[in-house]
Amino acid sequence: MEDQLNILKDLSKYRSPSEMDSYFNEIIATLKRDRLALKVSRLRKGWFKEFQEEFVPAYVFSLSPYFPKDAKVKIIIGNQNYDFVVLNPDGAEEKYEVSSYIDGEQEVAIAKALNKDGVWSSRLRSYEHLEEKTATYMEKTKNNIKKKSMKDYTDISLIFSVTTFQFAPVLNTRPEFSIENLVNFIQATPFRAKHIYLIVEDGKDSHTVGSKIIKVK
Repeated sequence: MEDQLNILKDLSKYRSPSEMDSYFNEIIATLKRDRLALKVSRLRKGWFKEFQEEFVPAYVFSLSPYFPKDAKVKIIIGNQNYDFVVLNPDGAEEKYEVSSYIDGEQEVAIAKALNKDGVWSSRLRSYEHLEEKTATYMEKTKNNIKKKSMKDYTDISLIFSVTTFQFAPVLNTRPEFSIENLVNFIQATPFRAKHIYLIVEDGKDSHTVGSKIIKVK
């Protein structure tokens, strides 16, 4: 498995948006060829955790209208209070912290099911059950946002990321669970941060998701 874990040996280096795009596609192509590496990545072993939780949001942000022209981005591996930096052409660096609610137990269950059988079923019993899952996800997402608001990120920009494609039927009919409602919640929450952004992973490709990043504050 050592070879699979070494796939991301060049994860932390400065890259332009086009270089981030090439690196992302290279890693995805490798995972498609190497089934063992794919299984390792699903379990988020080694640097695959940083790849999914830090590199991918940084890559998506580099595709947004808010990414500085001619800048480069680098993932920071370690226990800092930020996940990546953006290097501007003038040499100034900007720090970014990425945050999202992740159901660890469910992620492990999904990974194990995919690795064993190649498929995973959400086991939704009804539309009402989907409503319950949506309500829980949004509540825990807001709790995560509240926790972040209690920390000092004065010189750091925060990027919140939500995954919504599985909840689309509910988000489109229940205003209290909508992205607009979430944006209003973030706007009403006091932060000590430079800027606040929201990534909405709605199942579209990375370029589309990046183009629709919301700058909340």
